[in-house]
Amino acid sequence: MKFHIPLIASLMMASTAQAAPYCTQLLNKESLPKKYAKLAPVYSDEASGWIFAQNQLRDLYDMKAPSLNLVQAIVGEFAKRDVPLAIVIAPPRPVIAGQDTLDATMEQQTYNVAKAQSSFDTLISQLADTGAIVPNLSDVALSDQSIRDDFYFRRDTHWTTVGSAVSALAVANAVNATMPDLFLNDATLAFADLAASGSIEEKGSLTKVVSKTCGTALTPETSVTFDLSRQGSLLGDVPEGPSIALLGSSFSNRYKRDHYRFADALARAFDADVANFSVSGGGPIGAIEPYVLSGALDRKDHDLVIWELPYTESFNSPSFLRQLLGALSESRPAITTVDLPAQAKSTVVKIADGAVTSGIEIVAEDVAKQSFKLEVRFDNGSNAKVYLGRRNAVPIDMRVDSLRTSLSHFGERTPVEIVISPQKGARIKHVTVF
Repeated sequence: MKFHIPLIASLMMASTAQAAPYCTQLLNKESLPKKYAKLAPVYSDEASGWIFAQNQLRDLYDMKAPSLNLVQAIVGEFAKRDVPLAIVIAPPRPVIAGQDTLDATMEQQTYNVAKAQSSFDTLISQLADTGAIVPNLSDVALSDQSIRDDFYFRRDTHWTTVGSAVSALAVANAVNATMPDLFLNDATLAFADLAASGSIEEKGSLTKVVSKTCGTALTPETSVTFDLSRQGSLLGDVPEGPSIALLGSSFSNRYKRDHYRFADALARAFDADVANFSVSGGGPIGAIEPYVLSGALDRKDHDLVIWELPYTESFNSPSFLRQLLGALSESRPAITTVDLPAQAKSTVVKIADGAVTSGIEIVAEDVAKQSFKLEVRFDNGSNAKVYLGRRNAVPIDMRVDSLRTSLSHFGERTPVEIVISPQKGARIKHVTVF
């Protein structure tokens, strides 16, 4: 790894030094601009350059049984279509930074890196047990000190081009270990084989927080880029073969482009075409749900689907899993249908006694406003909250007017009534329970 160029030469680890925040206002919600208040407290160390917002400091990742059952059902839907699914989750940024860094940056506050790493490892094992291909990227990031130092930017929440490159190689290795005949050229490339070819700049999302709060201007960080030319392209002819769909987040689509070159690194690691449909800011299913609804999965447009989502998205907030499973589920005869007047804002859908429901579909009046809260009421008097919607960052041309969510995996409870409350100006046109 000697060819690495550091992120910024002046940013050296200062774990043993007393932390010096960029400004104390970062620690107080009331002192942050309204846009960033939800990130408070924001911990920083001017000496090392590390910044951690509160939303990155979760230390529990492993799934509870209901979420695990939903993921198992999702993977099962991919298996029915005979398309392998790889799930890629970048490791928790605090874990890769290390306990010494967290202790120095957070001063009197504590964050247990070992606890977080153990919980993340459990999540990866749970996901892999469903039959999905799931590399543990924390193993990769922690395998070499130079990789660990350069895996994440210190003033941004995303991985560097080093982090994306080693992660792409890990995905290729994991696919090869599970399906060695799918891609003939994967798992043959080592990180040491990659030649440096330049660098990228990252202005940093956390840099902006410091600038707006402290009035401190920070220079962009840099990360080395690599020559990711395909083997075939070296000869002027890229060979035809299996292809890959990358359905990810800002890690794969920063600034609405492959800024960290994850798709390029995957193409190099697999020596295969990669179609990058990722959506920055679209949430955990902002890219994969439209892909499924487009029919691409049923048509088997690609030989491998890679679902990349951030570690900050909790699998124990299962609404997105229900929505993805709803998109994947086959249409069934309607149990109940409701058409609403043009100005209706909400509705209560009653389910006939004895009816077995598997899901609900809502058709919105405006494809640009698709946000609904559901309260599912059960026969035993209990209820469950479910969110169904699409984030604003999901482009209009990637949407359809309907949204589905699965009503399965609620245990022994039977839904008897669903209260639908539109949010953010959304209106309901039609409801179907099936």
